[in-house]
Amino acid sequence: MKWLGILLAIVVAVVVIYKLSFPTYPYRYRLQVSLSIDGQIYAGSSVIEVTWKCGPKIAGLGQCAASLRGQAATIDLGSRGVVVATLVNGENYVSAKDGATNAIWLCANAFGDIKSDQDLPKLPKLSGKRDLVPPNFPRLIWFKNSEDPATATRLLLQDIPTAFGASAHFAGAAVEITGDPIVVDINRKFP
Repeated sequence: MKWLGILLAIVVAVVVIYKLSFPTYPYRYRLQVSLSIDGQIYAGSSVIEVTWKCGPKIAGLGQCAASLRGQAATIDLGSRGVVVATLVNGENYVSAKDGATNAIWLCANAFGDIKSDQDLPKLPKLSGKRDLVPPNFPRLIWFKNSEDPATATRLLLQDIPTAFGASAHFAGAAVEITGDPIVVDINRKFP
């Protein structure tokens, strides 16, 4: 029994030392995207959590990696379908050729202070709200028919008037640091 206690104490000590040496940096933000169509504002939002986990430095590999929790923000346009602000751009880890940025980077880029692994401790201390502007913007996918995934098309900001009428335009997007819970209910929004 004594040896079991000693072994348990050693395991706990190793875990504590590892956690102190290689911390995690979690933060949550609310992503909100708005479109104006025929004078009416349509908006969608979701809470996204990014957690950076760091480990030992290994040559050729990054010391820290991010994980993502949450769901895409959806904008219900009624008979015009649904626009989704995706969590990933589908092309690249950082930014796609057209500027679409993955959700891991949206908030860090908007606050502008995170340039390297050494800046990661700043993330959990962020507060406030920042507007998003291209090229730091999520990928938008328009489902003309929310019940038919085959109707999905990329939607660039400059294409909004073509898709929804001459008066339609991008009305704003922002990220705001929050402690709100993550809600995953996209299965209710799409059959």
